[in-house]
Amino acid sequence: MKGFPLTGEVREERGSRAARRLRRAGYVPAVVYGDGKEALPIKVPKHELSHIMHSRAGEHALVELKIKGEGKRAKKYLTIIKDVQHDPVTDTIIHADFEKVSLKKPVSFKLPIEFVGVAVGVKKGGVLTPHLHELEVLAKPADAPEVIRVDVSNIELGESLYVKDIVIENVKILSDPEEVVVSVVKPRGIVEEAPAEVAEKEEAEEKAEEKEKEKGEKEESSEKSS
Repeated sequence: MKGFPLTGEVREERGSRAARRLRRAGYVPAVVYGDGKEALPIKVPKHELSHIMHSRAGEHALVELKIKGEGKRAKKYLTIIKDVQHDPVTDTIIHADFEKVSLKKPVSFKLPIEFVGVAVGVKKGGVLTPHLHELEVLAKPADAPEVIRVDVSNIELGESLYVKDIVIENVKILSDPEEVVVSVVKPRGIVEEAPAEVAEKEEAEEKAEEKEKEKGEKEESSEKSS
């Protein structure tokens, strides 16, 4: 999993008024924490953070955070976006939390799911219905993929794929193994025939075929005799 570069600055001013001024200036107030140290208030460029948020990794991306203003030299931290707050009206980012991580230590985070292939059930008229769009995993940042690709090719009509069916090398999936990830369902309006109805239909078809066969044999016999 590759980290996205992002440059931030130590935030000196605190409080809601200062936060509003930062947002008007094109920044997002944020904090970075971890290593048992006190959370450090920072600010990051809104457009750069938005770019990361719109990547496939989304809100749980790995970020190579470079912070200016913390000592004489800028310091670099490997982090993950742990939490993002959005404005309830405009949906713009108003705050973000970054957690420091190590390449050598497993960390829990969420990865987006990408479905690939065309399900057998879809080819038969079914509809692919996703139930989950991300999975919680435990892995070293270097081992984790940016996205979990789930092959749906073998899913039949009326069947589902579960969390327990997904295996990722060097990654432990923490989500409930019994949760349904994706299903192929029958389109609305299509009613499945009951087993008894199917049996009756097949029996009627067989009788019709036998009658046609007998009729053909009689016609063939009469032609020979004439």
